[in-house]
Amino acid sequence: MANGGQQPQQTNIILQPEKMAGVWANFARVSHSEHEFTLDFVRMEPDGSQGIVVARVSVSPLFVTQLIDALNINWQKYAQKALPKEVQDSGTESEAEGGGTEDGDDQG
Repeated sequence: MANGGQQPQQTNIILQPEKMAGVWANFARVSHSEHEFTLDFVRMEPDGSQGIVVARVSVSPLFVTQLIDALNINWQKYAQKALPKEVQDSGTESEAEGGGTEDGDDQG
């Protein structure tokens, strides 16, 4: 038997005090190479004239699939609680437009 019917062990994640405030991003750029994906989180000026990268995270392709799954699960939970019924029923129209993100195809 895999784990003898026991609960899965929880991972202890430590958040350093200086990181507790986090950073704000209103734009993301995604690029990838053969072996990794890079996500740049950017705080853009209101007029869109410039932005500053507030965090850059490089991850494996496997992690990208896990992140997509986790985001989908959390989005569904959020949408059920926070969005009006008519917005929930409107489908994925705004998701298809990809607002707030930019994808790149770095093959280097």
